[in-house]
Amino acid sequence: MLTMLMIRAAMAQDVDTVDFKETEKAIEEAVAPEADLSAEVGGAMTTGNTDFWTIKGTLNGGYRWAANKVTLTAMGLTGRNRADSDGDGILSDSERDSDRQLNALKFDSNLRYDRFLGAKASVYAMGGAYVDTFAGVEYRLTEQAGYSRSLVESETTELMVELGAAVIQESRVVPDPRPDDFVDYETIFAARTLIGFSHTFNEKVNFSETIEAYENILSPKDLRLINRAALTTQLSENLALKLSNDLYYDNTPVEGFRKLDQTTMLSVVASIL
Repeated sequence: MLTMLMIRAAMAQDVDTVDFKETEKAIEEAVAPEADLSAEVGGAMTTGNTDFWTIKGTLNGGYRWAANKVTLTAMGLTGRNRADSDGDGILSDSERDSDRQLNALKFDSNLRYDRFLGAKASVYAMGGAYVDTFAGVEYRLTEQAGYSRSLVESETTELMVELGAAVIQESRVVPDPRPDDFVDYETIFAARTLIGFSHTFNEKVNFSETIEAYENILSPKDLRLINRAALTTQLSENLALKLSNDLYYDNTPVEGFRKLDQTTMLSVVASIL
């Protein structure tokens, strides 16, 4: 199983025994609390022969004091269009006069707490909420805890891995007509792994990627992958241009929906704090 292999690979690393004296020393020597906050927005709009708009926004913030850190991430994506309802390949006058219909709706947020065990490791607890009605997910709530460790940390490159366990409560969009065997709610117990990579090419250009996997412990076929990749170019001290791709893969999607969703977006990032 993918998750088990990743867990064994991570555990094979030279994991240090937690040195509580080191932690206490880090707390004593900690500088003043640090806070960061950034917002990102991007989208597309077209009118004329085609008619649609899409907008995506994210919010990322963190607050660290001593050996503790709280992090909040939130992403929202929505869009509307005027559809070619008769399928003839063009928008007729009657179709142009109709109201725009919702054609994208996704929300993903996480609140996380880390307790650092030294310079390279922490234990974490995290809660998340996810909505994607066009993938059949009415809502998905996730509670998880685990261990995070930095494997490589230099001036230009960072590589880290996380191992954990999660409990997921998922409510699914009910199709009409509803199949006899359709399950509209499920509680899932999953193993979680994450690999994160970041490389700074120069003072203005950075590339980052994370690969996150959830594998159902009771049904290993139920594997979910989230891949986020981004290329960021700094425009000024507080503004950056970001090209990102978010990929969501569900090996056992809700009945009637596809396994793979992806969003590519060019957006402007503003650093507020």
